[in-house]
Amino acid sequence: MRIISKIFFVSNFVISKITRKQIWKKVRQKIGNIPHLSIDWDYLTDRFIEPIIWVVDHFADSLGKIFVGLVWLLIQFVVGVAYWIGLSFYWNISAELTIALVIFGHWILLNVIFHYYMALITPPGLPPHAEQVPHIKARCKKCQSVKPERTHHCSICRTCILRMDHHCPWLNNCVGHFNHRYFFLFMAYVVLGMIFLFIFGAPVIVHELSIFDTSEPIGYPVFNNGSHLLPMKEVEELTPSRPRSLRRAVAVTIAILCAGILAALGALVGWHARLISRGETSIENLTNKDDREAKRLEGSTFVNSYDYGPHENWRIFLGLSEGRTWWCVFFPSVHPPRGDGISWNFKNDLTHVSYK
Repeated sequence: MRIISKIFFVSNFVISKITRKQIWKKVRQKIGNIPHLSIDWDYLTDRFIEPIIWVVDHFADSLGKIFVGLVWLLIQFVVGVAYWIGLSFYWNISAELTIALVIFGHWILLNVIFHYYMALITPPGLPPHAEQVPHIKARCKKCQSVKPERTHHCSICRTCILRMDHHCPWLNNCVGHFNHRYFFLFMAYVVLGMIFLFIFGAPVIVHELSIFDTSEPIGYPVFNNGSHLLPMKEVEELTPSRPRSLRRAVAVTIAILCAGILAALGALVGWHARLISRGETSIENLTNKDDREAKRLEGSTFVNSYDYGPHENWRIFLGLSEGRTWWCVFFPSVHPPRGDGISWNFKNDLTHVSYK
C-alpha cells in the first residue's frame, strides 16, 4: 500500500504544503542514511519546489479545466466505441443478452456521470465565520479563517477546506467533506465499468482481430483474364481503404486505454477504501504515520480519535443516516454526508479502534 500512496500523490502533484513537507522529510531520511553524503537539503528543496509551486499557482486553474475536459472526452470516446463496435457484435449473437448488457452498462454510465458532475459542482466545504463557532479558537496562518478539526489549507484554492483529503486536478476542485463521497463513488463506478468492458469486450476484440478483411488482397492477384500479373506493391496502391483496419486499431486502443485506467483507478480506489475503513483522509494518513511509528517505538498503541470501526466509518462516509440505506450507494443520490464537517463526536460511547 505504500507504493499505491506514492502513486496517488504523484498523480495529484500538489496537495498542500503539509503534504509536501511530509514527502520531502521521508526522502531526506532515506537518502540521509547514505554515509559521506553531505547535502544542504533546505536549499535543494527550495530550489526544486519553487518552480513547481510557481507553475501550480499560475496555471492550476487552466490546467484543471483542461483535465476536466479530457475526462468528459474520454467518457464520450469509450461509450462511442462500445456502441460502434460492441453493440452490433452482441446484437448478432443475442438480442436479449444485448438488452441486458445495455441496461447494466447504462446503470454504470449513469452513476459515473452523476458522481463526477456532483464532485465537480459540489463545494468541498468552507469553514464558517468566527462568530458562528466562538468555541473554536484555532486560526489558519495563511487565510486567517477559523480552523476546525481536520481542516487544512489548500494552496491552490487559497482557502481552508473542511476535512480536506487532497486537491484533485481532474476535478479542478478540492476533495473535502461535502464532495468526498461523490469523488470516491465516481472512481469506484469507473473501475466497475472498466471491469465490465474487459469481461464483455474481450470477445469483441478477439473477433475484430481474427475476422477476415474482404478488402485485403489474398495471394498474388491476376488481372486481364490471367494474361497480366501486377506486382504486390502496385496492387496495394490500387486497393481501396480498409475500414476493418480502423475498427481493429480502435479496439486495440480502447483496450490499452481501459487497462491503464483500471490499473491507476483500481489502485486509488483500494487506497481510499483502506483510508475510509480507518477513518482517515489522505493528509491525515501522512501525518498519522509518524505518530504511529513513535507509539510503536514506545511500546504503546496509536489511537485515531476519528475511527469508529470499519462498518461505522463507511456509514459516516456514505452518509447512511436518517433512515438512508445502502440503496443510496447503488443509485444517484444528492443526500449530504453525516455531520457538518466541524464536529466529529458522532459516538461518544464507542471505543475507538487502534492500530499498532
